[in-house]
Amino acid sequence: MSFEVPNLTLLRHFVVVAEEKGISKAAKRLRISQPALSKNIRKLEDVLGTQLFERHSGGSDLTATGRAFLDHAQLIGLEYQHAVQEIRNLLSEQETTITIGSGPVWTSTVIPAALPHFHRRFPRHRLMVQTGPVDEMIEGLRLGRIDIFAGALIRQNEMPQFRRLRIARATLGVMVAEDHPLARIEGPVDPRLLAQYPFVSFVSTREVLGTFGALLKERGALPPRYVLETSSIYACVELARSGEYLFYESTMIASSPIGRGLKVINLDAGVHVFEMGFVFREGLDRLPAYRAIMKAMIEVFKETTPVENLIGSEL
Repeated sequence: MSFEVPNLTLLRHFVVVAEEKGISKAAKRLRISQPALSKNIRKLEDVLGTQLFERHSGGSDLTATGRAFLDHAQLIGLEYQHAVQEIRNLLSEQETTITIGSGPVWTSTVIPAALPHFHRRFPRHRLMVQTGPVDEMIEGLRLGRIDIFAGALIRQNEMPQFRRLRIARATLGVMVAEDHPLARIEGPVDPRLLAQYPFVSFVSTREVLGTFGALLKERGALPPRYVLETSSIYACVELARSGEYLFYESTMIASSPIGRGLKVINLDAGVHVFEMGFVFREGLDRLPAYRAIMKAMIEVFKETTPVENLIGSEL
């Protein structure tokens, strides 16, 4: 069976039109004329023998066959980039950049600790770390703008053609300064005592905070009183360390260097346990540098996480 194979330019143009949902915006992003871009899309449709877009006054929407083809086109482009980079790495000492998408906790704790492990093997490689909400990071991963997602494994990051690698379990808890009155209580702390103190919180963890508020309500306690909402983990940690404020987040912060002086209080209430790990396109772990950075982060967990919380998945 013989067939014509579309070139990478046509695939790239198709992906950008799909992402921008229209020829006009896509042409600006690609820096080509609209007629030239339209011609290339029609050529790709001729090669495939199907219409990929429904055109309308507001732009272009993918047809059923267009949606089916999009994931394949993105994967082909990504595989080509990785193949070229791997060849360059084999032929020279040229550095490459690996992009990791993660939340603020991983960015401030796990990734910095993993760098020495990684750079001992790949001293000329660079890492680019993007931080934001899980949904935003997963969309970047799907579009090929992020190589590896590192963080909480939740329903949103279950995607076809992507692998999820579980490495550890984490818990959410309330952290306070070591000399805080709540830290001196022996045994579980009554949740109703939390209302006496102000909380600081991350902007990106509103859903988590809502769950915490519901938990306190079940125990007859007042909701947390938040006096600061910030995207800076360091601001949260410093305020909690100052002695008055409470901080509800992943307890892995307290066991990291930036969390020195913080203690996780023993609450007389259930805690939220979740799994952490990586999400990446199938086959990416076969590339040495990408495999190495994930193994370096796994080493951090082995060094800092209780054995019972390690899940034991290996690359």
